[in-house]
Amino acid sequence: MMAFIKRGLSDQQGAAALEFALIFPVLFILHMAAVEALGAYQAQRKVSHIAATMADITAQNRTVTTEELDDILKASVSMIYPYPNASVQQRVSSLSANGSGSVSTDWTVKKGYTSSDGPSVPSGYLAANESVIVTDVVYDYRPTFGLFMPEIIRFKRHAYVRPRLTVKVDKVS
Repeated sequence: MMAFIKRGLSDQQGAAALEFALIFPVLFILHMAAVEALGAYQAQRKVSHIAATMADITAQNRTVTTEELDDILKASVSMIYPYPNASVQQRVSSLSANGSGSVSTDWTVKKGYTSSDGPSVPSGYLAANESVIVTDVVYDYRPTFGLFMPEIIRFKRHAYVRPRLTVKVDKVS
């Protein structure tokens, strides 16, 4: 009987399987957390790209129409793929400073944008008689699994681009 117990204690068969069974849940949780963190990072980068692209395309014009701005908004929302685009909120605006440096909004176009605050630029960003295209994008990201992150993460991004071909991009009917 004693020999049987000694042989059982010295037997190493199955030790790797037991170690794997103990470490697998930890590895699985780390993997799932990394997947969720990467998904959130990719979504916030896409939101930044949408804001920058909207501002850049708008700033390349001398004038824009409402239809052209609607096309810019519709096209840029496709950049959020493969994430759902239902919760993308967009706003593109033109702000300009008059001769005394007072900043005002020339025009604004929104798509799904619900915030009541107006577009703005950082203090001192515009000198007298300058203008800028300002875009705001808000996206409510829902993690794939929802195990390690909040249920909804709201990403807000702004982009500021000066007009390229003229002092101010005018909106025409």
